[in-house]
Amino acid sequence: MEKIEMHEGEKGISFFSLNVDGKEVGRMTVNITPGILRAGFTSIGLTQRKSGYGRVLVNAVTDYARENSLKIIPECGFVAMMFNKYPEKYGDIRAER
Repeated sequence: MEKIEMHEGEKGISFFSLNVDGKEVGRMTVNITPGILRAGFTSIGLTQRKSGYGRVLVNAVTDYARENSLKIIPECGFVAMMFNKYPEKYGDIRAER
């Protein structure tokens, strides 16, 4: 079973973790400032790559951004690729640098 958790850190730097059956398989670092969420880095375990878990994290972070009226700056290459590939899904929350 998949579970997403947000871990809040200091100075707006936080991360979302993706756990499957109680084991962390991925995480995305974020930096949140007023009105903006910077998606910094996405990491998926080597044995879980090509599993769709990166997309699960992107969707969780974009859902969070929408719920909190935030725009996302996709600093992570994977997030930028997803935003470019699916503008109809993510265009409403994309912010430019």
